[in-house]
Amino acid sequence: MSTETIQRPIKKLKEIEFHKPTLSREDLKGVLECLVEEHLSTGEIVDRFEKSFCHTFKTKHAVSVNSLTSAYHLSLLALGVQEGDKILLSSFAPIAALDAIFLLRAKPILVDLGKNSFHPDPESFHTKRLSSEAKVAILDHSFGSLLSLKNYQAEGLQIIEDYTEVIGAISETIPVGKQGSISIAGLDAENMITTGNGAMITSAETQLVQKIRSFKSGPNVKRVFGEPKFDYHLVDYQAALGIEQLSKLGVILDRQRKIAFAYLQAVQNSRLETYFSNPNEDTFHRFPIIVSNRGYEEVNRYFKSIHIETQRTIQEPLHSILEENRLDFPNAERLYQRGHCIPVYPNLTKDNVQRIATAIRRIY
Repeated sequence: MSTETIQRPIKKLKEIEFHKPTLSREDLKGVLECLVEEHLSTGEIVDRFEKSFCHTFKTKHAVSVNSLTSAYHLSLLALGVQEGDKILLSSFAPIAALDAIFLLRAKPILVDLGKNSFHPDPESFHTKRLSSEAKVAILDHSFGSLLSLKNYQAEGLQIIEDYTEVIGAISETIPVGKQGSISIAGLDAENMITTGNGAMITSAETQLVQKIRSFKSGPNVKRVFGEPKFDYHLVDYQAALGIEQLSKLGVILDRQRKIAFAYLQAVQNSRLETYFSNPNEDTFHRFPIIVSNRGYEEVNRYFKSIHIETQRTIQEPLHSILEENRLDFPNAERLYQRGHCIPVYPNLTKDNVQRIATAIRRIY
């Protein structure tokens, strides 16, 4: 009899992708109907999407555009930003905001995050506002962690609120999407709801919205010699997808919160950190964990070894892009160097969530 030890083959774990858009048959059907009826331009479906957006989020006006950069560009133009004007924003603000500032040749003024926070430090924010005489501030709800803009408001300062990562959030104290002169919600493939690419600009101020619409190209837009108009339009089949996505936002948010609660419990039973402070209202659009005692690459290899795809908290912080001194942004730098975003999208299975939660507890 052979004395060889026979080992069972080890079952390879299936890769858990970092993100998958939440698409249904209804979404695909709406897009297909548009294509069959040759709705390839901007028309009545886009109008319907803007009205549905207003109705869903109880806002007075909504203007759709083809990207988040377009939304920031038109919003800054409407607020009268010109070359050389100062714009305050977090080092963790969306890169689209920085691109729009560059388009206008304005000057970004970066603010570090608060300690153990996803958001700009209020004291540093006001110090830089006074020293720079900033005209506009861009503030966002990073990672789906709700931010009250009351701590950042000041006389003469216009605020753009980016509520991309908390779209659909309900709060008793924070009027989400209504805290700025203009508010913006991104709609790209990795956002809570998607039109493939695009964004929505919302505001209660009719005059500002009229300005925003006047900067877009179109048959009913009056042209003045020397003033460009921008082809920033969403198209009908994208809008059809957006309408279907709006209808299931509540289900998406509910599922995402349940997943996040499992991760929060795992973090509490580990040596890790996360900075979510309002779990009953936060949307957990992304879920960063902070590993203080391990380098980024070491933790990244750990997740790869167990077939869980993760991402950095941000591709590159803005202070790095602008080649500013890292020592002036210690909190943003720590979150960048030590933070890992784990999968949290609604299509994760119960087994996937359990695998990820177990992986969190086993990091030491």
